[in-house]
Amino acid sequence: MTNITHSPSVRHTLWIFERLRGDTPPLVPKETILDLDQALEQIRSNFDLTLEELEGTFIVFGKKLWPYRKAFEEFLDLSEARLGEKFLLVQLSRGLKQRYEEFKTHGGGLRDLHTGSPASFFIAGERNELCSALVEMNHEIRKHTVQAVLTVERRRYEQRIVEFQIILDDIEKRLDTLRRMADDEQEHPELASEIRAQIRAFEYGLCLLGPEHRYEAICLAEEHYLGRKEEKKMRVH
Repeated sequence: MTNITHSPSVRHTLWIFERLRGDTPPLVPKETILDLDQALEQIRSNFDLTLEELEGTFIVFGKKLWPYRKAFEEFLDLSEARLGEKFLLVQLSRGLKQRYEEFKTHGGGLRDLHTGSPASFFIAGERNELCSALVEMNHEIRKHTVQAVLTVERRRYEQRIVEFQIILDDIEKRLDTLRRMADDEQEHPELASEIRAQIRAFEYGLCLLGPEHRYEAICLAEEHYLGRKEEKKMRVH
C-alpha cells in the first residue's frame, strides 16, 4: 500500500508554518493560537491541499502574529545586546573564551558569530563548540525575554504590539489599493500580474515565507506602479 503524503513544496511550507507556531510570542490571544492549532491539524491530514491553498492559510495567520512577532523581536535584540555575551561565555571552555577574546581584538563580536564571517578565524572543533554555545545562548535569551515581557517590560511590550498593529493595518490598506489597481488594469494584463506578484511577495515577507520588505517599500509601491502604467501608455503613443 502506497503511503499518501504531501508534495515536497507543501511539506516545506508546512514546516515553516509549524516553526511559526513553535515560536509564537507571548500574549498572542488564546483564540488565535487555538484557531492556528486547528488549522495545522487539518492541513496535516489534508493530502489534497495545494501549495496555493496552504500559503493562503499561512498568510492569514502570519499577519495575525506579525505585530506580536515584531514587538518580541525588538525585545529579543535588546536582550541579546545587553546579556548575550554573558550567556555565551558561560557556555564556553576556558580555551575558547581566550580565543573569543582574541577574535574581539581583531574587530569581531557577538553579532559576527551569527554570520559565516568567523569561519576562517576559528578551527573546526572551536566552531562546533561555538555553534552549540550559540544555540544554548539563544535559548536562554529567549527564556529571559519571555519572562521580561510578561513582567517588568509588559506595558512597553503591549505598547509596541499596538504600534505594530497600526502599521499592519496601514499595510493592509495599501495592499488593498494595489489589488484594486491590478483588478482595474485592463489594458496591460502583464502589469496586473506584476502587481499581484508584488502583493504576494509583500505578504510572504510578513509571514517568513520570503524576505521581509521595508515598510517604506510598501508605501512607495502604489506610486511605483502608477509610474509603470504611465510608461506603458507613453510607449503606446
